[in-house]
Amino acid sequence: MEHTSIFDSLQFFLATRSSGELLLFALFLALPFLFFLFRELNRYRLRQQAMRNKARIRELLEMAQLQNQNFEIQLGEQSNRVSYSSILELIKGDSLHFNVLHHVASVWVATKADIFFSVVEKGVRHFHKFHVSVVAINARQKSSTVCTEIPKSLEIGQKRAFFRIAPLPNTVRVLALWLLAPTDPLPRSTNDVGAPFLSCKIRKGAESDDIFSLYVEDISGSGIGLRLQTTTEDERIVKDGQILCLLVYNESMHGEERLVNFCCTGRITNIRQAQDNDATKILGIEFTNWALLEKGNKNINWFHQAKATGIGPILQWVTKMDIEQRKTT
Repeated sequence: MEHTSIFDSLQFFLATRSSGELLLFALFLALPFLFFLFRELNRYRLRQQAMRNKARIRELLEMAQLQNQNFEIQLGEQSNRVSYSSILELIKGDSLHFNVLHHVASVWVATKADIFFSVVEKGVRHFHKFHVSVVAINARQKSSTVCTEIPKSLEIGQKRAFFRIAPLPNTVRVLALWLLAPTDPLPRSTNDVGAPFLSCKIRKGAESDDIFSLYVEDISGSGIGLRLQTTTEDERIVKDGQILCLLVYNESMHGEERLVNFCCTGRITNIRQAQDNDATKILGIEFTNWALLEKGNKNINWFHQAKATGIGPILQWVTKMDIEQRKTT
């Protein structure tokens, strides 16, 4: 028997088919090739788009770093959220290194962080945010380096009206805290104010590792974080509890000292345990009323805190400290 080659069989098949059948056969053969071609073209397009996105993200981060912009790092869940003001110190490979003038506990390693920043491009300020994992934390007493992943995408971030900052050394002089009952009226005179629940006077030139029973953890135009070291539990220290606070701070960053006697009331929005000390609590407080005490005048003239605008004197002080902090980074 004579063997028929594949070529002969194909030639016979083509010769005995109509043009319509041949067209269908050609399309049948072309479909896998077209599918493969479209799939590879789509993969190439996605790779190019990912490369452009990655380059754009890096460009924005480098621009923010060059402009010495503030990065607000938010850690934890809503019920136990902490915020840190930071500067982007280094972009290395696929990681970001932030300099925080604050102690950041290593317990936040391997958790997620929401990071907000803004950048000025062509004269317009744009706000961004991203969600990444914390890779490592190099924590010191008063400063830390927080290392995170570089983001794969950026979202449009809302304008951060008030950022929090830890007061610079030698800026806080006196701090006192009173716990108020819901029915307590606002004191109209310093004579109406009794002994504080906790107080602390910080001498000029105090060492950075000094331990105080009461300290300002951080502050912004709309609120303050107070670090408390107390051996007694007080049932009045509860969420939504009311406080009265006296803060004497130096508003001058250079030259002669200019002390401001700032008095405020506030609502305790959250209470959390300090990560570096089991005996320490941190109260997150939202300002409700404020006043500036005049030397030799016992009267207290209160102003209501407008949440949308913040407190002018505190905003100015925080901004000055932020500028000074950037100079040293």
